[in-house]
Amino acid sequence: MTDIKEASKVDAHHEEGALEVLEASSRAAQFEAAQHSLNRVDAIKANIKPLAWCMYMFFICITWGFDGLAGGVVTSIAEFRKDFGFPYAGDYVVDANWQLGWLGATLFGLIFGGLATGIAVNRFGRQPCIATGFILSIAGTFVQVFAATPAQFFGGKLLTGLPLGCFTTVAPTYASEMAPLPIRGAITAGMNFAIVLGQLIGYGVMREASFYQGSLTYRILFSTQWGFAAVGLLVLPFFPESPYWLVAHGRHEKARANLVKLHDDSYDIDGNMAEIHESLARLNQENESQGSIAECFNRDNWKRTLVATSVFFIQNACGNSWVIGYMSYFMQLGGMSAAKSFDTTVGLCGLMVVGNMCGWVFVEKFGRRGTALWGTVTLCIVLFLIGILASVPTDNAIWGQVACMALWSFVYQATIGSAAWPITAENATSRLRAPTQSLATMMNGLSSCIWSFALPYAINPDQGNLGGKIAFVFGAVLVFASVFIFFMYPETKGRTYIEIDQLWSRGISPRHFSRTELVTVSNENVKEI
Repeated sequence: MTDIKEASKVDAHHEEGALEVLEASSRAAQFEAAQHSLNRVDAIKANIKPLAWCMYMFFICITWGFDGLAGGVVTSIAEFRKDFGFPYAGDYVVDANWQLGWLGATLFGLIFGGLATGIAVNRFGRQPCIATGFILSIAGTFVQVFAATPAQFFGGKLLTGLPLGCFTTVAPTYASEMAPLPIRGAITAGMNFAIVLGQLIGYGVMREASFYQGSLTYRILFSTQWGFAAVGLLVLPFFPESPYWLVAHGRHEKARANLVKLHDDSYDIDGNMAEIHESLARLNQENESQGSIAECFNRDNWKRTLVATSVFFIQNACGNSWVIGYMSYFMQLGGMSAAKSFDTTVGLCGLMVVGNMCGWVFVEKFGRRGTALWGTVTLCIVLFLIGILASVPTDNAIWGQVACMALWSFVYQATIGSAAWPITAENATSRLRAPTQSLATMMNGLSSCIWSFALPYAINPDQGNLGGKIAFVFGAVLVFASVFIFFMYPETKGRTYIEIDQLWSRGISPRHFSRTELVTVSNENVKEI
C-alpha cells in the first residue's frame, strides 16, 4: 500500500493523531495525488482547453445579468413609459401591477427553467439544454423588441426568463467538473463575475442607446441579446460534454475521447477516468448513473442539499435586491440629479466587478466556508450601520448610507456573491450535482421573489415607509445566517470530490472538514478502470 497524505489537522471528535483512511484504486489514488501536487500555474497550463470551455460557460451566464438589468431599468426610459404606460402629472408612468407582473414572469421563468433543466440535463446532457435556452432567448427577445402592449411584453419576459434558469443550472456544474482542483473554486465563482459583467454591459448599452430617438432607446437594449445568442449558438456545435455526465450515462469511450481531445499526451487519462468512476459509484456501490431531484432529499443527502441551496437564500436575504436596485434612488434623495446618479451607479457596478474578481482570490486563499462566513458577518455589520444612519434625522446622513451601500456592494461580490457558486457545486455528490444545482436555481428564484415583491411595500413612503431602516431587517436575518454557516458549511477547498463525499458520509462535522486528515491508500481490490 502507498500512503498519500493531505496535510491538515484531525477532526475534533477523533482521538489526537488519528487518521481517516480512504481506499481507492491505484490509478485514482495516483491521479488525486497529482492533483494535490499541482500549483495554480501548472494546473492552468495542463488544462487550457477545459478552461476555455469554462469561459464559454461564463459567456452564457452574461445573459442572466444583462436580461435582469434590462428588465429592471427599462422603466426609467421615457420612451418605454410612453409606449407601455399612461399619462400622469405631466409625464408617463407604467402601471405598478404590470411592473410586478414582468418581474414575476422573469422569476417564474427562472424557477421553471431551473426545474426543467435539472430534469432534462439528466436525460439529454447540457448541449441540447443550452441550444434550447438560446432558441427561447431569441424568441423572447423578438417578442420584447416588437411588443406593442404590456401583455405582449409580459410574454417576452417569460420566454427570456426560462433560459436564465437553464444557463445558471448547467454552467456552474460543468465548470466545477472541468476545472482543475487548485483553481476549481475560483473558476466556479466566475459564474457570478459573468452575471455582474452582464449588468455592466447592460448599463453601457443603455447609455449608448439613449442617444437614439423614439422606441430605439429601449429596443436596442433588448435586441443586444440576439448577439449573445448568435455567438453562443455558433460555438455550441463544438461543445464537449463533461466526462462525468458521459460516464454516468454509460458512454465511457466518449468520455475518454473527450479527455483525449481536451488534453495533451502527458495527461493521465486513465487516472482521471478512474477518479470519475469512483466519485460516481463510491456512495452508490456499483451504480454510476445520474441521480434524481428526489434523491437529493434522502437521509444521506439532505444536509448537503440544504447547504447547497441555502447559500442562495442567504444571498437574497442579505439585501442584494435592495442595495443594488435602490442605490440610485437613495442618491437622488440626497439631491443628486437623475443623470449623475445613473453614472455613479454605473461606476459602482464597475466596483462590483472588481469585488467579484477579488472573490476569485478569497475562495482559494481563505476557503469557501471562510469567505462565506466572514463575508456574511461583515455585511451584517454594514447593514446595521446603514440602519443606524437611516435613523439619524439629518440630510447629510443619506450620503453615509450611500457610502455604506457602496462598501456593501464590494464586500458582497467579493464574498457570499462569489462563494455561493463553488459551495453549491462542491457539496453535492457527483451523481447529484446537476439536480442539486437545479434546486439551488429554484431557491434563488423563489427567495428573490419574496424580497422583490415585498420591498416596494416596505420602503415606499405611502406604505411601510422604512426607507433605509429596512437594513435592520436584512441585518437581523444575517445574524441567524452567520450562525447557520458556522455550524453547517464545510470547507471544501483543496478537496477532491471523492474526499468530500467521504467526509460527508463518515459524519465528520462540517466545521471540522478542514481539520480532518485523510490518508488515501491504494487498494488493488478496488475496481481499476
